[in-house]
Parts: sequence; C-alpha cells; structure tokens
Amino acid sequence: MGTGKSRAAKILADGFDWQLADTDRMMERETGMRIADYYRAAGAEAFEEKEMALINRVRYYHEAVIAMGGNYPMTEKKFRLLSEHGLVILLFAKPYRLAERVRRRVGKRPTMDYSDVDGYVRQMLRKWTKWKDRVDLVINTTNTHPEQTALLVARYIDRHHVEFVERN
Repeated sequence: MGTGKSRAAKILADGFDWQLADTDRMMERETGMRIADYYRAAGAEAFEEKEMALINRVRYYHEAVIAMGGNYPMTEKKFRLLSEHGLVILLFAKPYRLAERVRRRVGKRPTMDYSDVDGYVRQMLRKWTKWKDRVDLVINTTNTHPEQTALLVARYIDRHHVEFVERN
C-alpha cells in the first residue's frame, strides 16, 4: 500500500529474468474488474478467498517474484505458504509518505478509508509491523524509488546465495 511493491517487483523480475506474479494484477485479470471494484462487488470474504487461492497457486512458481499485500495484511497461513519455498520481504514507509502516495490514486485501493487516509495508514502499519521480525528482509521505502528497492533485494539475494531448486 504505497511502498512501491508492484513496480519494484516488476523491476526485480525483469532484472533476473524471472516470472512476475503480482496478485493484485492477477486478480484484476481473472475477475475482469479493477481490484477496488471487485472488493466492493464481491465483499471482503470473497476477496480474501481469491487472494488466498492466488497465493496458493503462485507459491509454486519457479524463479518468481510474488508481489502481494498492501491493503490486506499478512496472515499466518499466507506467511507459511509464501515462506515454505521462498523469501518473504516486507516493504514499509513512514506514515506521511504512505499517505502522500496513496492520495495520488484515490479509489485504487479496495479497503482504503479515503475520508481518513492518515488514520487508515497508521492502522495498516500496525497490522504489518508484527511481521518485521519474521520476514527475511525488511526495506524502508520512505525515501527510495522502486529501482533502489529492487537493487536492495537483488543484493540480498546475491549476498545470501539464494538459489531456486527444481521441485518435483
């Protein structure tokens, strides 16, 4: 939600020549609706089920960057699924920067309370913060561009000699 995850994921995937699985874009393609419209039409439960089905599918992709999250915080089940075969990276930014970025595209985010963006951003940050100690890498994107974020992830992958192993 305003951290630049979709753009950074695309840059990273392109740089490594890996697949990109952006669950928001996939949901839009599969439902034929913008993500915010699908959320309003189908409801929170259906949205969550759809996202979980997508995660369950893309977690098996080989050499892939999976972008998910934002409006919906991580759950224990999502974390287990994603971390089973890959790295989990948390992007965050200071509340003022997230609010600034979110206000640029009013109506895009499905669960956003646009009447109180600052309050909503703080609420979402609290939900995501508890995952900081469990993920593989945390990146503060307050003052970075998606290109820099992708580079930080690439350096982490290189430094830790991350390799994808063929699975049966």
